[in-house]
Amino acid sequence: MRPLFICIFLLLIQGTIIQEGYAISLPENDTLYIDFLNTTAEKYLNSNPDTAFVYAKQALLLSERKGFAKGIAVANENLGLFFYNQGGFQQSVSYLLNAIASYKKVGDKIGVAESYNHLGMAYYYGLKIDVALQCHQEALKIYEQLSDKKGKAETFGYIGHLYEKQKDYPQALIYQEKAFKIYEVLNDKAGLGKITENLGSIFEDMENYPKAYEYFNKALTFNREVNDQVTIINNLNNIGDTYRKQGNYSDALIYTLQAYQLARKMNQKDRLRSALRDLSKTYAFIGDYKKAHAYLDSSYTLYQRIYDEESVLQMARMQTLYQTEAKEKALVVKDATIQLLEGERRIGQLWIMLLVTGTILLLSFGIIFFRYQRLKTRKDRELLEQTQRVLETERENTQLNEQNLKTELENKRLKELQLQQELETRSRELTTHALQIVQKNKFLEELKVKLNEIRRSEKDKTRQIKELIASIDYSFKLDQDWEDFKRFFEQVHPDFFQNLQSVCTDLSAHDKRLCALLRLNLSSTDISTILGISQDSLRIARYRLRKKLKLEERANLTAFLVSF
Repeated sequence: MRPLFICIFLLLIQGTIIQEGYAISLPENDTLYIDFLNTTAEKYLNSNPDTAFVYAKQALLLSERKGFAKGIAVANENLGLFFYNQGGFQQSVSYLLNAIASYKKVGDKIGVAESYNHLGMAYYYGLKIDVALQCHQEALKIYEQLSDKKGKAETFGYIGHLYEKQKDYPQALIYQEKAFKIYEVLNDKAGLGKITENLGSIFEDMENYPKAYEYFNKALTFNREVNDQVTIINNLNNIGDTYRKQGNYSDALIYTLQAYQLARKMNQKDRLRSALRDLSKTYAFIGDYKKAHAYLDSSYTLYQRIYDEESVLQMARMQTLYQTEAKEKALVVKDATIQLLEGERRIGQLWIMLLVTGTILLLSFGIIFFRYQRLKTRKDRELLEQTQRVLETERENTQLNEQNLKTELENKRLKELQLQQELETRSRELTTHALQIVQKNKFLEELKVKLNEIRRSEKDKTRQIKELIASIDYSFKLDQDWEDFKRFFEQVHPDFFQNLQSVCTDLSAHDKRLCALLRLNLSSTDISTILGISQDSLRIARYRLRKKLKLEERANLTAFLVSF
């Protein structure tokens, strides 16, 4: 607070010096001195508005006394910008209209166009949107006549801003993109940084956060190239916002903390307060409510400090305004000493009344604001507690879902175990069935041998024995046993024959039987017995099967079939 009071004290002294006439070191009729006053006022508009006001007012007074139209125009424009920055939009409009009239009088079209753009913004914040748009369109006409590309780009940016605030995002994008193309041709990095920031803001309003991040990141690059540290703070904060709104809280914290640190370094209190609020929101989403509350509390404390400092500055401005008005009256009626003293006495009384009234109003606003802040803090705490309860409920639901998932996985594991056991049972049945076929065929083979022996020893029974042997041979060819075997086999290996058919389409039924028996990894003796053929015939059958399957010589037929 100490530097702030020193600044106010110097402003008051400066106002007194100007009032007494000591600030005028050059002749009042010198237009160069008026230009100096206007240039100084323009220089201090953003950094020291009170000083800017004093110089602009002095320049206007001297210009009017001399009839210097250009000085009147510039002074009115500076005063219009001063009141615009202070939120006095009605006074801003009045001065800017005077500036436009004076610029037209001297034929300064650039001055007219610039003042129209400033006037458009003053009307916009004065809630006269249609009039604001007309002002920007007038400025655009002048810049087009003059072929002033940079002026056109600035005006396109203003118009796009108006459409954005009216939520007409397509039109807003059109004008901002027009401005971007011009700045790109001019290679104006500062202008590109401003327009890309505007484009990012539009996409953020449209909730297209990836696109918003893209433009905010471009704006950050441009502003770093021109070393615009104040705007960089906004870029970092906006990038953090886009990450937070997409749920990427870790990256959001990185950029918001950078904005916070840079704002502290540059003593940008409004931007520092914005960063503190965003950090509080991000930590609340993460679930770190202790840090969220700490940053929110810091934000409120900083806001109170800014409010107190602004109140003091406002009082200083009122004093400066009063002293400037007094100087104007002194210059106009400096020859009428008695009237001047009477006027000063009345002005002093009025000032006292204004000061008392202002003090009362400030105290009233302070009490109202304090109560509002306390109520808001309590509501924010309740909101944090409610959010915490919701998160706790969600965590409990998550745990319950995890338990249900574990139960479901256990049931699935048991079912798989049951299926595995069933598969093993069916496999045993299949093997048993194959063995039964082996035993049956062995029995028939032995019976055939014995009957042949009977036929050779007893010639009178030859015909009957031949018929019996033929009947037994026929039984070898019956497919009933094969159908039963095939049914059991397909239950254990459901896709075997289908996959085999996809490799070779011209397999016979005998080939398929041989493939199934080889898949069971039975010995050559058992396979020849089941099929009712000799070992030599089995080797020939295996050879033909390998050719149909187009296997290489070194390839193992049984291993190939197991792969199915």
